[in-house]
Amino acid sequence: MSAPSILIRSATPADIDAIMKIEYESFVAGSREDRDLYLKRIRAFPDGFLVAENAETGEVGGYISSELWREDQGVNAEVLALGHDPLELHDDNGTNLYITSFGTLQSWRGQKIGLRLFAALEDKIARDYPDVTKEILIVSEKWTAARHLYAKRGFKETGRIIDFFTPDDLPAEDAVIMMKDIAKPVQG
Repeated sequence: MSAPSILIRSATPADIDAIMKIEYESFVAGSREDRDLYLKRIRAFPDGFLVAENAETGEVGGYISSELWREDQGVNAEVLALGHDPLELHDDNGTNLYITSFGTLQSWRGQKIGLRLFAALEDKIARDYPDVTKEILIVSEKWTAARHLYAKRGFKETGRIIDFFTPDDLPAEDAVIMMKDIAKPVQG
């Protein structure tokens, strides 16, 4: 039996139930974000919100969402806060790509869907938003698999926010801030 064909496409509001299923499988209570926020993310920057879909069944098994931020906006606990309003922070002319969230269904893990989502987002941003020069994300210090994936994509730790994630009934976790400069082709 061959592996299913996976289509990477822009998310639409019709994908919200699938996105929320992924959110609940990927994050524990206290670290999850809500349905209204994801709908705002789709509205704020549809080009930066992609889903992975099984081409045969239509099942959505992964997503990656992002915003464009101005360089002068800064990267700190306040702007990185879970639940921040993407309609206020996103700027189509921004030069920093902030990856707000990323997840896959448990049954889709181990198939390199995350790498494919990252590659598709980076290709789209490079093509459609050529002024973007940096990618930013945060990850819990405890999420070693995610940190490994991000390091594989060229991200480096640039700082920490102490006790940023506060999962219900568990100790607080530091956020690791990771960044990556986007290499621009040399004009010649």
